[in-house]
Amino acid sequence: MKEIKNKDIVYDVLKVLLTHPQNNAFFIEDQAYTYGELGNQIGAIQDCLVRLPDTVIGIMAENNIQTYSSILAVLMSGKTYVILHPSYPEDRNLRIAKLAGLQHVLCLSTLEQNRLGDNSIRFIAIESLPPLSIEKLKYQVDGAANAYLIFTSGSTGEPKGVPISRNNLNAFYDAYGKLGWKLSEKDRMLQMFELTFDVSVVSLLYPLTLGACVYTVGYKEVKYLKVFELLESYEITFAAVTPSLLQLMSPYFEEIQLPSLKYLIVTAEASHKELLERFRDSAPNAEFVNLYGPSEATIYCTYYRIPSQNCKHYNGMIAIGKPFDGMEIMIVDEDGNSLPTDQMGELWVSGPQVMNGYLNDPKKSALALIQAVDGKTYYKTGDLCIQNADGDLIYCGRKDSQVKIQGFRIELGEIEYTAKHFLSNAHNVVVLPTTREGICSELHLVIEAETFDSVGLLQFLSKKLPKYMLPKQVHSIPQFPVNTSNKIDRKRIAQLISIKND
Repeated sequence: MKEIKNKDIVYDVLKVLLTHPQNNAFFIEDQAYTYGELGNQIGAIQDCLVRLPDTVIGIMAENNIQTYSSILAVLMSGKTYVILHPSYPEDRNLRIAKLAGLQHVLCLSTLEQNRLGDNSIRFIAIESLPPLSIEKLKYQVDGAANAYLIFTSGSTGEPKGVPISRNNLNAFYDAYGKLGWKLSEKDRMLQMFELTFDVSVVSLLYPLTLGACVYTVGYKEVKYLKVFELLESYEITFAAVTPSLLQLMSPYFEEIQLPSLKYLIVTAEASHKELLERFRDSAPNAEFVNLYGPSEATIYCTYYRIPSQNCKHYNGMIAIGKPFDGMEIMIVDEDGNSLPTDQMGELWVSGPQVMNGYLNDPKKSALALIQAVDGKTYYKTGDLCIQNADGDLIYCGRKDSQVKIQGFRIELGEIEYTAKHFLSNAHNVVVLPTTREGICSELHLVIEAETFDSVGLLQFLSKKLPKYMLPKQVHSIPQFPVNTSNKIDRKRIAQLISIKND
């Protein structure tokens, strides 16, 4: 195997596969898999992939060793992976497959074939592939090529493709390692995120660069209960979780004792300081870290080590801290002018982790990426922040109507757009989020109408949207109130339907 001198996360995983075959690599649904077993599975899949002309490969994600092997095999073959989720509506998966230009999709067995109802897409059953020794693995390297495509919620109902190149991913890997984690092959690290969500990339890959073991949570399980079980029963030492998951666990904080936990990472949505303060006693030896980053800037791009006292926050939302090594930030006003210290504005980020643009969408790319007066290209996050005198970024909420639930980024406009389609665009529609301890907990859909087919609407939405985007309740109001600017008054609507936020 040819040595690669620059930091390369896939190359470092491959080195561990070759040197630590006896170590446990994964613990999935009560079964352990060694690096040797993982390597042989990767070898079988890669042997198949190198025969394909495709540069982008789909993976039907399940919580099994074959899915994780598929991701690694695609990366080691120099190709790009796209995750299709088995619980998502067929229509959404098919749209993603077409946007990504998929011709082949890896799945567990022949039972999963033709799941998309599109005969132009060939499914490859991993179980039918003959094993191949890890020793025959070859790693193809092209830094400009994409490592993966993440599809995020789009306001017009069309998912947005975020291409992350290998250069982006390796810049992230280099900066992430410089945060100074004290971890080794003896550590046990949690992977609780859906594989359609980019935090799964670091939760999967980084432990494998160390020779550590990854403990996974399946999408069919009650997530917070499974995380609770893994943390306690297997003495997890490193856990990245969403604040909303901690919120669900909060009734059991007094029962939870995690003395082995070294690091608790909170990520994917705004973290509330009171919630973490209450969790401190459950993890007395853990360092708490808030990690922030949009998918467009490769997973995380800022960090804040959360002190046990005097935590920096805004209305209870914990600071997101300082930029990663190599990343630069600006706080700007509505006209894109840089703001001085302690003034609130939109956060822009720049550096080697930022994508080159959305997949096949120059118009959206031009709106999201802008060349600033310093000549550098910045990604406009849409997040409101203040940079204080210490250089820390204080998160102040979203500039637009985008929210996160369970770590998934959601454009409320996509849900409204889909509902309007069912209603033949004959009614106004708003989606209102509710929060508990600063965390978005559920969505309410409100229709400007006296009567409508609520059952039919919910059935339609369930066929078009993932479960995490479905509204908890649907309400109707004969006429929406408007504010002094003649815009729909969402706050007043929330009052009318008795939505209470903290």
